[in-house]
Amino acid sequence: MTVATAFAETTKFTASKPEMRLRVLNLYRRYLRHSKDFVNSYDLDIPASQVRTKVRQEFERQRFVNDIKVQNVLYMKAQMEFQELVNFWKQTCHVMKYFETYESYDKSSKDTFVEKFLKGAQ
Repeated sequence: MTVATAFAETTKFTASKPEMRLRVLNLYRRYLRHSKDFVNSYDLDIPASQVRTKVRQEFERQRFVNDIKVQNVLYMKAQMEFQELVNFWKQTCHVMKYFETYESYDKSSKDTFVEKFLKGAQ
């Protein structure tokens, strides 16, 4: 059983970049430590290594944000996301949405479901 407040963190504005870096690295490590738990809890059909890779990609995507105010907002969003994942407040479909490729949203190269249905394709 998970206590809902076990991973809660109060909203705190960080004014210095070194302190923010330390907080982000600690959050990143927490995500990596719990990656196997995420796979088991949500019964994902992907290995924990793929979860760790996706976590790395998401953190790397925001790596070059220099505005400390934006960094604070991104950190708190990531912290809330972590708490929701650990406390099992999401459904499996919400977690799997992170692993969809962006190509699946490209409608120009693929037929939509309705177009495939009308063509009789499977």
